[in-house]
Amino acid sequence: MSPEIQNNSYVVTTKLKTYNTNDIVAIKDNKIGMVIKRIKEIDDNYLTVESINKQYSSITSEMKFQYDDILGKVILKLFN
Repeated sequence: MSPEIQNNSYVVTTKLKTYNTNDIVAIKDNKIGMVIKRIKEIDDNYLTVESINKQYSSITSEMKFQYDDILGKVILKLFN
């Protein structure tokens, strides 16, 4: 996530009805837990995400998520 979001930072999210490409969101998945990622593409009811730090790939970039998986859009970052 660095440098945009530092390790051990706190983020505040808000649940929205719609999200846009490039929004940074918190996503909950039963297998990997909660992650913060950038929305890469929205296709009907599914979306794909990518790492905020483009130097690192993530298993989540291979997955498709639904809107119900989104906990909220990051609206505030508090550095620890």
